[in-house]
Amino acid sequence: MKPLSLLVAVALGLVTRVSAGPAVIECWFVEDARGGGLNKRPAALLLRQGPGGPPPRPDLDPELYLSVHAVLTVLTHTPAPRVRLGRDAMLDLSFAYMPPTPAAATSLAPGPPPFGLEWRRQHLGKGHLLLAATPGLNGQMPAAQEGAVAFAAWDDDEPSGPWTGNGTFWLPAVRPFQEGTYLATVHLPYLQGQVTLELAVHKPPTVSLKPAPVVWAAPGEAPPELLCLVSHFYPSEDLEVEWELRGGAEGGSRKVGGQSWLSALRHHSDGSVSLSAHLRPPPVSAEQHGARYACRVLHPSLPASGRSAEVTLEVAGLSGPSLEDSVGLFLSAFFLLGLIKALGWVAACRSTRPGSEEKKTQ
Repeated sequence: MKPLSLLVAVALGLVTRVSAGPAVIECWFVEDARGGGLNKRPAALLLRQGPGGPPPRPDLDPELYLSVHAVLTVLTHTPAPRVRLGRDAMLDLSFAYMPPTPAAATSLAPGPPPFGLEWRRQHLGKGHLLLAATPGLNGQMPAAQEGAVAFAAWDDDEPSGPWTGNGTFWLPAVRPFQEGTYLATVHLPYLQGQVTLELAVHKPPTVSLKPAPVVWAAPGEAPPELLCLVSHFYPSEDLEVEWELRGGAEGGSRKVGGQSWLSALRHHSDGSVSLSAHLRPPPVSAEQHGARYACRVLHPSLPASGRSAEVTLEVAGLSGPSLEDSVGLFLSAFFLLGLIKALGWVAACRSTRPGSEEKKTQ
């Protein structure tokens, strides 16, 4: 069976590094059914390095092999970039063009053909054209939006192909409204290729706990209310706050009873949000002396272990004097000693002054 010649434009939205062995991409091709209609049939596109015939594949019938020429390839190595709120986003894009036949290459002007590049964003059902460029062509193009810049150019200018190009997209200081689906489209004469990228914006929260660093309580009494501040994070969804009691006589970590609740979200000008978590601990016992109350925050922007802040529980009547207490007592005693000596010196001066005046009158 003579192999058919099929001309395709391939758009790859995933990282593509072809291994030494054959790789397979499932695809569809359309052929003439010789009855005036078209048939849509499944196929497998085999990728391999180097020249030669089709690689051996025992699961495919060699009689059904097709000779495929990948004319336009568009790909990105970062299909799902995650960018921290307020930082620049770099969405990489590269493409390659190979004339389908030597005759087609000689019929064109020397060098790579002109091309067009578009970057669009789709978010919440709306599409926005952010940038359009046609390097090497004269024409009025709309101004780029949101400070976007694209490095739109061919990487080489050889007389004949193949040629590779760069269409990387740069977006400064991203904000929450700029996350979503980005569509990059490369236009060539009679051809176009497109890839899709999903940009996600994130910012990890800062966590602090008040009062700090120590809370006091007598045995059988409840410590004061604890306030955990979870500040400047994004997105606002999927945030969890857990209260734990760590250490003490029991050791380990365990959940704290009592009453807990979260405040409403507070929105900031940069698009991040904050909230506060509250805990009214239950009464404590002497065995809990030295344990630590912990506010642990879980959020998609944080590692799986989350981020936490701690305060130490001191049960009244069980703690001995600390180093700070000893230093404070020493300084207080030193001050009192100096004050007593100063008062004694003043009293001595006053007692000797009348005698000296009597000697002067004699």
